[in-house]
Amino acid sequence: MTQDELLALIEQAAAEGWTELDLSEKGLTEIPEAIANLSNLTTLYLHSNQISTIPEAIANLSNLTTLYLSSNQISTIPEEIANLSNLTTLSLNRNQISTIPEVIANLSNLTRLDLNSNQISTIPEAIANLSNLTELDLRGNQINEIPSEIISSKDAKKIFNYLR
Repeated sequence: MTQDELLALIEQAAAEGWTELDLSEKGLTEIPEAIANLSNLTTLYLHSNQISTIPEAIANLSNLTTLYLSSNQISTIPEEIANLSNLTTLSLNRNQISTIPEVIANLSNLTRLDLNSNQISTIPEAIANLSNLTELDLRGNQINEIPSEIISSKDAKKIFNYLR
C-alpha cells in the first residue's frame, strides 16, 4: 500500500466515521499521524507490518477498545498508551519490546494483554493493579524473576497472586 493510498483510506474512514480499520499486512513501516483523526475507531488492526514505533498520536483514539500491533518491530510501549482508557484488548506479541512501562496500569478496562514472544525480562508490579485483566500472555520472553509455570500460564490470577 502506497502512502497516498493509506492516507486516502484514513481520510475516507474519518469522513465516514468508521469504527473499525484493518491495516494489517500492508507493509507499513510507520503509523501515520493522520490516524489521530479517526476519533470513532473502536478497533484498529495493524498487525504483521514493519512498524517500529507507536506514535504519540495514538493517544487521540479515545474510543479505541481493541488494538492489534502484533508481528511488528516495536521496541517501546509509549507512555501515551495510558490515554487509551477504553482499551480492553492490547496485542503486542511478536515484537521487540524489552520493558513494560508502569503506565500500563492506567489501562483499567484492559481484559486481555498479549505480550508473548518479546524480549521482556521483568514484569512491573503495577500490572497487579489491572483488576479487570483476565488474560495476560507473557510466554516466549526472557523473564527470569517468576517461575516458568506462571509465565507459561495464561491465568492472570496466578500472576497476580505471585506479584502480591
